Amino acid sequence: MAKLNKFPLLIALSALPLALIGGGCASDLPPPDGVCIVDTTLDCTAGPLPGSTPQDVGLLGYSCTGKARPDENARYNEEVPEGLVCADRGAAVDGKQSYCCSQTTTSCALDPVLPCLGSDFGYQCRGGSRPDVFNAALKCGNGVEDDIYIDYCCSGQPEPPHCTATQGSCGDVLQGFTCPAGVLPVNEDLGANESRADYYRFFCPVPTPAPNIKLNNYCCYMPAPPMTGYSCYQDTVVPGCAGGRFGFACYGYDKPNEDYPPMHCPDPGFQGKSAEGYPATLYCCDGNF
Repeated sequence: MAKLNKFPLLIALSALPLALIGGGCASDLPPPDGVCIVDTTLDCTAGPLPGSTPQDVGLLGYSCTGKARPDENARYNEEVPEGLVCADRGAAVDGKQSYCCSQTTTSCALDPVLPCLGSDFGYQCRGGSRPDVFNAALKCGNGVEDDIYIDYCCSGQPEPPHCTATQGSCGDVLQGFTCPAGVLPVNEDLGANESRADYYRFFCPVPTPAPNIKLNNYCCYMPAPPMTGYSCYQDTVVPGCAGGRFGFACYGYDKPNEDYPPMHCPDPGFQGKSAEGYPATLYCCDGNF
C-alpha cells in the first residue's frame, strides 16, 4: 500500500477550533456537516474472533447526520494519538449513518488521509495495540509502519468470506489456511495471532484444491519485511505455476530470490500481466525452507 506523508501535529491542530489557533471568531466558522448522538437502540454486538458468535463487547452506538463521525475529533498528546475507534454500520432507515464505538479514548486516531481502498477508513496508532483490539466490530488489514506510528485500513461492514488458519498441515515454517475458492488469506484470519502480520508479510503460493472442491488450501510463508526498494510481489495466478509453488510479479529489475532469499527460481521470468492487470515479469519459484 502506498504511503502518504503526514504530519500528526498538523492533523491535531486542524481538529481544533480556529479561535484557539488564531484568526476568526466563532461566527466566522463554517457550520459543522452533521452531528452525532448516542443511540442505545443500535445492535453493537460483535464476534471477537472471525466466525465467532456475536456478543456484547462493550461498544456504544451512535447515529450521525451528514458526514459527521463520532471519532473525528481525535487529538495528539505529545505525539500519542487519542481518540475513539468506531465501526461503520451503514445507513439506518432514517438515512442517518450508524457507528459502534469504543466507550473510552484509545491510543489510535482516525486518519482521513490514509490511502485506504473502497469504503475502508484509516487509523493511526502508537504502541502495540491495533484498532480492532479496541473495537471487536472492526476488521483491519496489515499495519504499515509510519515513523513512530502504525497505520491501518479498517472496515466495520459485514464480514466477507474468510479463511481458516490450520495447524500442523504445513510443517513448522509455513502457516496453513483453508479458504473459499477465490479468497486469499489475510492477517485477521490468524485470529489471536494476527498482530504477527503487522511486522511480517504474508506470502502465499498457488493454492492446492481441498477435498471440498469449493475450498483451497494454502501453505503461506511469512518473511520479514523485504529491503527498501523491492519490486517483486505475490501473485497466486501466474500461468503454468503448479499448486504449492510461489508465483511472483516483478515490476523492476530485481528477481524474487533477491527480495526473498529463501526462494529458488529455476525457471526464467517471462513477460505478462500481474493479477492486478499491470505489465510485469512473472516467475514461478520454490521455497527453500
